[in-house]
Amino acid sequence: MAPQDIVNSLSESSGLSRQTVSEVLNALGAVLADELAEKGVLRLDQIGEFVVDHRSGRRGVNTETKEIFVIPPQDYVLYLPALECVERCNTPP
Repeated sequence: MAPQDIVNSLSESSGLSRQTVSEVLNALGAVLADELAEKGVLRLDQIGEFVVDHRSGRRGVNTETKEIFVIPPQDYVLYLPALECVERCNTPP
């Protein structure tokens, strides 16, 4: 589903204008990113949990030249779906 499709669907189901829904989604994205950066975890009922996972640096090898290089440490965001979300996805239509 494209972002514009989400905006249209939420607009129709809530009765709000597309512009308002778009602004709310943009603000929500900013708040979620700030919360993850600050606390490292974000839980949303019926949706799931977003967790910042730190992966330490390591050595890598270029398979063609056999050159060894360093892969720097990096943070990733993991999504762990809520049980309700998993059950709904596994329910036949």
